[in-house]
Amino acid sequence: MKSIVIIAMLMSLFGGGKPAGEFKYYEYRCTSMREYPREYYKLERTEENGVTLSWAKRNSDITVLRVSDEAAGKVDAMVDEYKLQNLKNLYQPPFRVLDGFQWSLYIRYDKGGISSGGDNAWPGDPQKEGIKAINAYLDTLIEASGEEDIIEVKSYWSN
Repeated sequence: MKSIVIIAMLMSLFGGGKPAGEFKYYEYRCTSMREYPREYYKLERTEENGVTLSWAKRNSDITVLRVSDEAAGKVDAMVDEYKLQNLKNLYQPPFRVLDGFQWSLYIRYDKGGISSGGDNAWPGDPQKEGIKAINAYLDTLIEASGEEDIIEVKSYWSN
C-alpha cells in the first residue's frame, strides 16, 4: 500500500497522469494590451445545461452555445493525446517583454485539474500543439452552430 501512495505522489510531481474523474471543463483565455479577450473558450459540462461552449474573440461579448455531449469527450481525449497534464504552471520568456500576449488554461475533472499560463511564452510540443488543436476544434463547433444553439450572449466582464 505504501508503494502505491509513493507512486501516486511521484506521478503528481512529475506529470505522470491527468487528474481522475469525469471531465468538467476546459477554459482558455488569451489577452493582449489591445484585445481583452483576444480569444476565450470555455467548454463546460453542467447538470443544468448539459455541454455548453462559451466563446469570445477580439473584444466581443461572450456567446454561450449548446453543443453535443461528444464535444466534452473529444476534448478530454485531446488532453490525453497531447499530454496536457505535463504542462508547467507558468511559462515566461528569458527576457522582459512590456507588451504581447498573456494566456491561461484551466482543465477541471472531478478530482483535480490542470492549470497553466504564460506571459509571452509557450510550452513546447506536444502541449502547444494540443492547445492549438483543442481551440481549432472548438472553432469548428462555433462555425457549425446556428441561432437556435445560442443560450445567451453576455458581457465578457460579467464572466
